[in-house]
Amino acid sequence: MLILIIVLVALAAILLTIAIILFKRIITMKSIRHIGGNLYRVSYHANYKLDKLLAKGVKDVPGLMSFVSKEIYFGYPIKVNEQISGCTSFTAQSPTGELLVGRNFDYPKTAMILVHTKPKKGYASYSMVCLSHLDISSQSGTMPETLMGKLKALAAPFGCVDGMNEKGLHVSVLELTTKPTAQNTGKTNIVTTVAVRMLLDKCATTKEAVAMLGKYDMYSSAGSPYHFLVTDTKGDTVVIEWPDPEQEMVIVKSNYATNFQLADGENKNAGGGHDRYKTVEDTLAKSQNIMTDDEVMKLCEAVSVKGRSDWGTQWSIVYNISNFTLRICCDMDYDAVYAIE
Repeated sequence: MLILIIVLVALAAILLTIAIILFKRIITMKSIRHIGGNLYRVSYHANYKLDKLLAKGVKDVPGLMSFVSKEIYFGYPIKVNEQISGCTSFTAQSPTGELLVGRNFDYPKTAMILVHTKPKKGYASYSMVCLSHLDISSQSGTMPETLMGKLKALAAPFGCVDGMNEKGLHVSVLELTTKPTAQNTGKTNIVTTVAVRMLLDKCATTKEAVAMLGKYDMYSSAGSPYHFLVTDTKGDTVVIEWPDPEQEMVIVKSNYATNFQLADGENKNAGGGHDRYKTVEDTLAKSQNIMTDDEVMKLCEAVSVKGRSDWGTQWSIVYNISNFTLRICCDMDYDAVYAIE
């Protein structure tokens, strides 16, 4: 009888744990809302097991998907889809002293989701995810209104390409055209989007973010190199790169970036977006780096990628990292700007 009681108690504990896990995933899926245009939002309540992934390490997208499949989907295989992206990011100060970040994400036509996370051991954050990265699209019939789309969106915390946390740290990822980053110094491995998730969850300042990234060997997601623009509420803004040929982490003091290497070396200035970079540089110089929210959004519009049916600026965001609010528009519809507070 005692053995039976122990077995029943153990079984009840297992069932309760499963119920809690499923409940948090269900309420996460139920929280998905359509904001407007191609823009959605989700409040993420489930445990995405970041610390477990960081302890294990990951050096490529298949490895990340294997982890997500096991830890979030009970082993069910998942699919991702990443293509070439562009992007522009820059910082400015509002007339009242708040720190603002302007950010464009340039990519083939896609929907997008704003992800709000509040981990037990970490900072609350907002981050942006390209839904086609998660294989969510109207073409496949898996938009977030569908059950399959909601299920696929559970992988969203590991797909973020820009965001800010409640402490005022902002991170943007911008693609380069040089050799993909593949450090091999014996440190724990990490890939691009996991690094963004880590910094948003765990770092309050740029200094902390730089120190934390230095503890890992960086590997590029999806076969492309990237650099990060990182800033905080003190205005400490840097661009972090892993330039060829040594691929050692290099910190460049700059408050704007597009898609070419800024660090010294044989590939300095290699890449694209020089025209967008010059527009941002000239505008910030003219304004002495003081701009309103509207002016930051207008500069995002000025450097948006237009004129192509298959590729362009998918979202423009003004992050106010001082008060943890943002304004966003999608698909270059600058007459429809959504405020998130």
